[in-house]
Amino acid sequence: MPITDIVIISIITFAFIAFAAVLAWGDHQTREIARASRERALSDVHVGALKRTVGADSSDRQTGVKGKSPAHA
Repeated sequence: MPITDIVIISIITFAFIAFAAVLAWGDHQTREIARASRERALSDVHVGALKRTVGADSSDRQTGVKGKSPAHA
């Protein structure tokens, strides 16, 4: 096999490997973005639940009734 054919095949093979690496990197980045947004959404849900819990506790303290919401007091 002539040396020029080896060089051409090597260049084509390297181009495919580089293309696959770029696709894999892009896929990894996309999964990281999706994971971060899912974690952020879950933390927002937890923060909202905590705010509701803290709000209920503070309203219980204001009415002086422990364990019941103001509507049930």
